Amino acid sequence: MCGLSFCTIGAEAADDQRLEKLLEEATAERHERQWRSALALYERVLRLDPDHDTAYRERTITLSLQGSAGLAWHYYQQRPELFNADEASGFEQDYIARLAVWGKLPSKPSNDDMTRALEAQEAFLTHRDGEVPVRQRFDHLYILHGLRRHEKVVDGYRKLTEDDIDIPPYVLRIAGDSLLAMREPESAVEVMERVVDADVATADDHVLLAYAYLESGRWQEALRHLELEAEEERAWLWERKARQPHSNWNRYFLDSTLAMIRSYTGDQPEAQERLETMAGIGPRNAGVQANLGNLYLQRGWEDQALTRFQIATRLDPSLPDGWVGQVDALAEKQRVGEARQAMQQAIRLAAGSPRVEQMRRDWRTRTGWRVNVSTVAGHSDAPSGANSPTGSDEQRHHLAAWSPLLGDRWRLGLLGSEQAIDFHGERVHDTRGGLGLRYARDRLSLESRLERSDDAFSRDTAFMFELDWRINETLDTRVRYATHSREGSLQAHASGITADQAQVGIDWSPNERRTYQASVTQMDYSDGNRQESLSLSGWHRLMDTPDEALGLSLELHADQASDPDTAYFSPETSASWELGALWEARTWHRYEQHFIQDFGVSVGQSWQQEYGADWVPTLSYRHRWGIGNGRDLQYGVSWSRPVYDGTRETHLSFDIGITWGEQ
Repeated sequence: MCGLSFCTIGAEAADDQRLEKLLEEATAERHERQWRSALALYERVLRLDPDHDTAYRERTITLSLQGSAGLAWHYYQQRPELFNADEASGFEQDYIARLAVWGKLPSKPSNDDMTRALEAQEAFLTHRDGEVPVRQRFDHLYILHGLRRHEKVVDGYRKLTEDDIDIPPYVLRIAGDSLLAMREPESAVEVMERVVDADVATADDHVLLAYAYLESGRWQEALRHLELEAEEERAWLWERKARQPHSNWNRYFLDSTLAMIRSYTGDQPEAQERLETMAGIGPRNAGVQANLGNLYLQRGWEDQALTRFQIATRLDPSLPDGWVGQVDALAEKQRVGEARQAMQQAIRLAAGSPRVEQMRRDWRTRTGWRVNVSTVAGHSDAPSGANSPTGSDEQRHHLAAWSPLLGDRWRLGLLGSEQAIDFHGERVHDTRGGLGLRYARDRLSLESRLERSDDAFSRDTAFMFELDWRINETLDTRVRYATHSREGSLQAHASGITADQAQVGIDWSPNERRTYQASVTQMDYSDGNRQESLSLSGWHRLMDTPDEALGLSLELHADQASDPDTAYFSPETSASWELGALWEARTWHRYEQHFIQDFGVSVGQSWQQEYGADWVPTLSYRHRWGIGNGRDLQYGVSWSRPVYDGTRETHLSFDIGITWGEQ
């Protein structure tokens, strides 16, 4: 028995020595930061002795040191008595941080890990007495940002600033992004400039700063900043002994953002060239395809834009920008049901993000009420006794209220209008009220109106029907027919004469900078007179920036009438041309709100058979207020010197209009 006991004691001593040697080797490996080797040695000890406290403790600490926060926290939870308070706090805080990082991975669009991180943090802080650790205040902002609770992120950042705490760059960039999401771009600029000045900025930080510059109205600085940063980044990078270079993603992010900001600031042709070049180099890049779709949509090319967005979502179904772009393109193409499905996908992927929230606001505007109320008051000075077709005083009032979209295709309308003109002391009225019906689906748009005149000059029922057909993304045609048209002469109306109208027109808009229109109109008056007219017009924008824009217009018009001997103005043959310029001073802009001043000037000639040609000048000045998304107020004055039957008049008018909803 004594001999057996001696042998057992000897074996145990040998095992203890072996374990101690393994632990010493593990400690040495850990000192050299050879984490994997150290962990392997600790595992050998625990296989020999599963209850070895030191090996269990050191393995857990080593896991934490090499970044396996989740596994370290798991082992800590099984045997918390082996660790002191500081170590336990470190495991808890590392685990919270790891959950937060997992929650922001692009491959994990759900908020499950972020929610778990928030719950773990709340549980950790519940068992602590006293002040919240600064690290947890930083991590709390990181988690809230991942959950898109931007308002709370901004509040937390400002509290850190009030407490005079030195804030690290990763928290500053979080605060900058949330400030931008909360539509405080000036504050976002201040925060992101601190990150850049610290010389630790990434490409994403430069992109964020550029958008902050743009949204605060400093668009020139946004372009300059990105141009300078892009010059510092080579497009291709070489690694030692590599046979070919690899792409520099920092340069890609800077170039793609620079192209998009160029498009937002009015330089769509340059942006298109850059993005199409990038798409040629990397056709399977979903982000480039989505950006190109946005650019095409700005240029009015809905079909091409939709194709690009669909390519983007096929390449990366988790890309919200691709789905948001499809919503915009499909809505422009009047395919509202399909747009609604794409919108649900975007909400599922990125609910609460600024882009998706803007999409929701735009959707409510598109599908909600459409109301337009306008008033025009004019005065004409003509030589005494002249029979002016515009009268001496004129008033026009108009109301159109269209219901929210019904069944993704239909709208019902409530209509009302009144026109009143003084002819030699007699006031002529045309007062109407009625109902309307609209239908829109893909290429086809229909509108019909049924109105009733109720005034001292006529009591007629008027019907209007208009059909629009979109041939392609740049070419539209329309056909219109109206009985007792409101566009008939009020001089004729004073004698109880009404007019039926037939019109055919075509519009061509090759891009956002040019538009051309042509129309042929026939007015059949109830007294047998027939007036026919041809109108041609073109518009070209010469300059377009966030601060100002300049456009030129040219209009040609020709008329003929079958009976010039009438009680109303009806020249047998007449024609006119007008060349105009419109300068827009974009005085103030804040997201959907803006204030724009329009200065218009034009000059042309009007020609009338038997009276010859005369020059006609026109001046105009108006204000345009963007009150909110889809809510606008416009008013202005205009002055002109038209000539009728060889008699020159001075015409001055004032107009005001309010719109609610997409028009």
